[in-house]
Amino acid sequence: MPGRFCYLMLWTVVVWLLLVAAMPQARAAVYRHTDAQGNIVWSDRPGGTRAEVRAPRVLSPSKASDATAAIPPAPAVFVPYQRLTLKPRTAPVTLDQARRGIPLRLEIAPRLRAGDRVQLRVDGRRHQSPLASRVLVAMGLTPGRHALVAELLDSSGTVRQRSPVMTLEIQPVPGALK
Repeated sequence: MPGRFCYLMLWTVVVWLLLVAAMPQARAAVYRHTDAQGNIVWSDRPGGTRAEVRAPRVLSPSKASDATAAIPPAPAVFVPYQRLTLKPRTAPVTLDQARRGIPLRLEIAPRLRAGDRVQLRVDGRRHQSPLASRVLVAMGLTPGRHALVAELLDSSGTVRQRSPVMTLEIQPVPGALK
């Protein structure tokens, strides 16, 4: 038994020595130079200016920002929002605006809770990934009428609430053939 203990201790020391020997390799030099096309190139081979690369700053979960602290926690059982509607647009939407993206304001009360997200459905199909936002964007809509619905998803991705349907009409280009 003592021989086996010494054997394990020897291997432990060897592993530690290898780790210590490898540590300077982890902080290797980084060089920056510009190639013939004007692109910046980063390399571990000398040939440019030696750059100091700092470790990224990592935020501790215990140091939550004030903005994060202001988000109300999600209740254990889903409680419907009192108000969840897409604010109607007052001006007509042109085809050019529809191609660039139409911002749609979501009226929600109370504030969106932590873990809850909203997504946009256009004509029954998901149009946008779930976001923690009060502004959704409809992009690439074709001329004609479209039915828009905002869906509220909980942290597990389950749809918990839907807004009333908002009809949005995209004006065709004047003089275009139908």
